Amino acid sequence: MRGFIITGTSSGIGHELCKLLLENPDNKVIGIGRTQNIEHTNYNHIALDLNNISEIENIEFPSWSNAAQISLIHNAGWIGPIQKIGNQELGAIASAYIINLVAPAVLSSQFISMYKSSQAQKVILSISSGAAHTAIGGWSTYCSSKAGLDMLSKCIDEEYQDIINLSIAPGKVDTPMQNDIRFADEKAFPRLKEFQKYYKDGELTDAKKVATKYNQILQNPKNFLQLNRVSDI
Repeated sequence: MRGFIITGTSSGIGHELCKLLLENPDNKVIGIGRTQNIEHTNYNHIALDLNNISEIENIEFPSWSNAAQISLIHNAGWIGPIQKIGNQELGAIASAYIINLVAPAVLSSQFISMYKSSQAQKVILSISSGAAHTAIGGWSTYCSSKAGLDMLSKCIDEEYQDIINLSIAPGKVDTPMQNDIRFADEKAFPRLKEFQKYYKDGELTDAKKVATKYNQILQNPKNFLQLNRVSDI
């Protein structure tokens, strides 16, 4: 048996990855998020808002004592306020950092504490972004929080040699987040037309295709580990 804990399974990459993992009857999946869109005998959903740290603290992971592999996938993310710094509301700034960085840090801590004695192969996979390495006007909270997620992965890797830590960017994917980006204010987001063109020209990759690649990585994470811990897919 292999166990997977995935945030943000209501749509996009997380939803498609969850469905792919459930095709294997030996896999058990726990989804974390506000909305449950998957019904399966091997799927359990924890309904909560990742913006609420007190709710995250109350999560209880299963023991999965007979698991050969246990994986935590930080998939949930929010583009945050698409505004230049100085024009952003405090609540939106805080929410972006909580969802993109604080929640993964808290969940990683709980995951490590829960399974520290487990003999299973342990994996923490973070869905990163190219924005973690490239400054984009209007995306200050998203770029910096994703950069922080990459560094969190590196730090955990430094501290725990028995955990495989990967932070992998998926490229430009056709998800609800991209839709939010396309309707941003061009004054706040100078690259608006460029991102609208990605969609118009069919340059966005289907979420299922990207999820398939992540699924392949999770099948044998040590193979990918030999390439790079923090990279693009």
